Amino acid sequence: MTPEQRVAWMAARTKHGAYLGGLEKPEHYVWRTMIARCTNEKSKHYARYGGRGITVCKRWLKYENFIADVGERPSKQHSLERINNNAGYKPSNCRWATASEQQRNKSSTYIYTGPKVSGTLVECDTKLGLSKELAWWRWRTWGTFIKGEQWLRQKKMPLKNK
Repeated sequence: MTPEQRVAWMAARTKHGAYLGGLEKPEHYVWRTMIARCTNEKSKHYARYGGRGITVCKRWLKYENFIADVGERPSKQHSLERINNNAGYKPSNCRWATASEQQRNKSSTYIYTGPKVSGTLVECDTKLGLSKELAWWRWRTWGTFIKGEQWLRQKKMPLKNK
């Protein structure tokens, strides 16, 4: 690419402000890859998105509208989340969320319920002050996070909330 071609190429991409100083903004990268996943059959992740009917609303085909609706990313730890995994990308179904917030929304995430705590494994171990490994072992082995309740479960005795 000649220097003149590069200047023209950059000018075509800077009218929306997503390329500043020659670098792509993170929000633009999220927007660009979102569209590719849903519309480009050659995209690596098309089968999990566009291939199963996940679409991008017409309004969001323009970067400026996408930013107007979701705003800039709050921090480096945030990424775009679809609240309903079976619905497409649109203002009412998307938000910026951290990895731990998104973990709860995955179809493979198990929600543990018990007499004292309920939530994902990480939420339960945090509430109880346990390591993730110990909480998982207790649930897998005893069917509960609470020490002592395993004996009650084995005896089929009712558990009481305190």
